Amino acid sequence: DEGEEEMESSGPEGEVDIYRDTALRYAGYANEVGEAFAPLVPSWCVPASYGIAITYVVADTVDKTRKALDGDKYSPKATLTCALIEGLDALIWQLAASVALPGYTIHQIVAITVALLNAAGLTGDIYDSIPTVIGLVTIPFIVKPLDELA
Repeated sequence: DEGEEEMESSGPEGEVDIYRDTALRYAGYANEVGEAFAPLVPSWCVPASYGIAITYVVADTVDKTRKALDGDKYSPKATLTCALIEGLDALIWQLAASVALPGYTIHQIVAITVALLNAAGLTGDIYDSIPTVIGLVTIPFIVKPLDELA
C-alpha cells in the first residue's frame, strides 16, 4: 500500500514519527467524527472538529519542515528549498488525505442518510442516531482508499 509506505518512510529508519506512526495520527480524523455527529451535536462542534484536524496537519507540516532543515539529507545550499518543498508536500497531502476528502465523504454519507430517512418518514428517537452510526462505521473503510487517492 503506497499510503502506508509513505507514512512508514517519513523518517529515518527506525525513527518513530509521532504524527504518522502513533495514536496522534487519529487527530487528523477529528473532522470525520465531527461530520458523523453533525445531526446530533450543536452547530459549533463540526467546525471545532475541523480546527482539531487542521491543527494536526499544521503541526505535522512544521515537524516535517524542521526535520528537513535540521537534518543532513540535503546539501547546505539546497536545504532551505528542499525543506520548504517537503513542508508544502506534507501540508497538501495531509489537507487532502486527512481533512478535505474524508470530511466531504462522511458529510455526504450522513446527509444522504438523513435525506433517505426523512423521505421514508423515519424521524425521532433511534432514527436520529442512524446517520451518525453509519458515518462512524464508514470512517475505517474510507481512510486507506482516500489516502491512496491523495
